[in-house]
Amino acid sequence: MSVDLKQFHQVFFEESQEHLDTMEQLLMTLDLQQPDAEELNSIFRAAHSIKGGSGIFGFDALGSVTHVMENLLDRLRKGLQQPDTELVDGLLKAVDHLGVLLLQYRQDEVIDWNFVAQATSHVETLLADGVSQGSDKDKSAPYGLFEDPVLPDRAEEKWGLFEGIESGPEKSEAFGFFEPLPGAIDGAKESAESEAGDSAFGFFDEPASGVVAEELGSSSGEKSGLVAAPGKPPAPKSVAGKKMPGVSPTKMVATESTSIRVDVDKVDKLINLVGELVITQSMLAVLGKDLDEQQAERMQNVLGELERNTREIQESVMSIRMLPVSFVFNRFPRVVRDLSAKLGKDIDLHIEGGNTELDKSLIEKLVDPLTHLVRNSIDHGIESPKARAAAGKPATGRVTLTAAQQGGNIIIGIHDDGGGLNRDRILSKAEENGLSASDTMSDEDVWALIFQPGFSTAEVVTDVSGRGVGMDVVRRNISSLGGRIEVSSTPGQGSVFTIVLPLTLAIVDGMGVRVGDQTYIIPLVNIVESMQPPEKSVKTLGKDVLLHVRDYYWPVLPLYQKMNVKPDCVDPEKAIVVLVETSKRRFGLMVDELVGQQQVVIKSLEKHYRRIPGVAGATIMGDGSVALILDVESLASSVVDPVNLEEIA
Repeated sequence: MSVDLKQFHQVFFEESQEHLDTMEQLLMTLDLQQPDAEELNSIFRAAHSIKGGSGIFGFDALGSVTHVMENLLDRLRKGLQQPDTELVDGLLKAVDHLGVLLLQYRQDEVIDWNFVAQATSHVETLLADGVSQGSDKDKSAPYGLFEDPVLPDRAEEKWGLFEGIESGPEKSEAFGFFEPLPGAIDGAKESAESEAGDSAFGFFDEPASGVVAEELGSSSGEKSGLVAAPGKPPAPKSVAGKKMPGVSPTKMVATESTSIRVDVDKVDKLINLVGELVITQSMLAVLGKDLDEQQAERMQNVLGELERNTREIQESVMSIRMLPVSFVFNRFPRVVRDLSAKLGKDIDLHIEGGNTELDKSLIEKLVDPLTHLVRNSIDHGIESPKARAAAGKPATGRVTLTAAQQGGNIIIGIHDDGGGLNRDRILSKAEENGLSASDTMSDEDVWALIFQPGFSTAEVVTDVSGRGVGMDVVRRNISSLGGRIEVSSTPGQGSVFTIVLPLTLAIVDGMGVRVGDQTYIIPLVNIVESMQPPEKSVKTLGKDVLLHVRDYYWPVLPLYQKMNVKPDCVDPEKAIVVLVETSKRRFGLMVDELVGQQQVVIKSLEKHYRRIPGVAGATIMGDGSVALILDVESLASSVVDPVNLEEIA
């Protein structure tokens, strides 16, 4: 039976990328003085899994590099070679090479075999260096390097694991998808037998038969470019009905998987269907109000049960798309390590709140903005060791990535303990670029200048910074996610870049309010309380209306003015004021009437119309009408600064 291997390619690509990430993270944290044996084994298994899968799919370039890399890692885990900074740097570079090759296969590009040869040679050099530094006993040991490397003239040869795949001049017999047939395996390495429990193909959860890949790799070496260790005769051929050597019956039982891989499009479709279910439930609630008393009571009981089930389904489905922010944060130790070495700075990276969950679509789009901000903190923020010593600071700088949930938002911070933003230099550069700037501007407005296109305070253009495109891209990318970025800085102490993002982009709990003949939705997480203010609590300050509640004056924003609609009343004492709180300030929204609390499904206006200031999206109400969902964070910028009791008095 012929097996179409292309159906497994995507799974292999994703799991191989996870293996590369694992290798990079473990190498970054490896203790060079006393390396942890389990960490070394994990790095070895990751490389081994990639090699096994590469052999199955005929990805010879990946197999070439990972085979040599596996030999080097095998020496490390057996204690035949001691890791040092130079070796870790070399292995990290090899991981980068594997990432390039994996991307070429993923995008179905033509493989650059010169690059493959260079990558293989790079790892062989690391291995040769370790052997030359070892004992005489080490030097006599065989390492199983390529006797006949897979290069362009051998590129057309395959691994011969399945029917229909060329393996030299002959085709292999049908292999039956991981079940060895008589005579299919000529022999196995001793290392494969000892690692039977660790071996894996890289696209299933460590199947017990994973050792087969290692055995096949060594037994078919003449056809695939891989050879068994010199000096070791092949083991006898397996015989039908007999157990494979080195594999116990218990290890032949596959481990039950605790997770599955699902295409993101399928999850998105499911989320959209749940959204439609929420809308339908709201419509049924409206229809239930028109029934007679006895039927209405029965209907309300049924609708209550439906609402509970709908909410549970919605929460479960939404959680499928939620991933910890650590998926993004974990790539930055490598960025900080490489960049600090290039700039000659000592920098420690600290990560806090990595378990905070965020929608997968937001996480993927956060990578570029966070990379720009981290590089900016290292390049511009952290001073050189000499400058830090002169300022009485520790020679080692500190960059901290934080994530936390506040209400309906995720707050991500990039903190550094550098010299802070230079106000005078920013103003000077702004004037050179023809931007509107003056010494009377507030710090907040001055810091906002760095996000202008083409703005950079770097005196020399390097491959790290100076072209003035990074921060502009950051602001645009964050805005496209429905979020915003804020900056605070203290001279000599450092800067903080804060990214505020919506927690979810699908379904929210909201309070419906009416202004004139229009209905608006205020997210429930932002509401403190609502009231019809007594006359003595309403104060005026110029043209601004303030509401005095519990020793605090809340600025009042008439929603009819912002949305340009005709209200029922313009007198705050006769209207309803909804007190809301954002990450910036607290204020009151003046409306005509409260419609009621409900779950609403956010529909994008930008996709079908255009972006409207103060509006986060739209939703369909139970009666079929459309209501706008308010963006209280952007509305907060329209009100006066909060005023306390002393200032009024």
